[in-house]
Amino acid sequence: MMDSRGKAVGRYLLRLVGGVSVIIGLLMAFSSLADGNLVGIVLSAVLIGGGVFALKRSGGPRRAEASTSVPAAGR
Repeated sequence: MMDSRGKAVGRYLLRLVGGVSVIIGLLMAFSSLADGNLVGIVLSAVLIGGGVFALKRSGGPRRAEASTSVPAAGR
């Protein structure tokens, strides 16, 4: 079992990997569009999708949970 520090490091690493893959995917998509390379466009879409998935799995602020945790009468 992992302690809270290990989980925090894992979350930061997942955010870093997700952010880098989204940026690389966007750059790859623009260069593939300029060349007209369909395979590159599909691969960049997969890379962007994986990066977004990694960013979602890393945690981060959850506004829906935070807004429903406080009862309406307590506001």
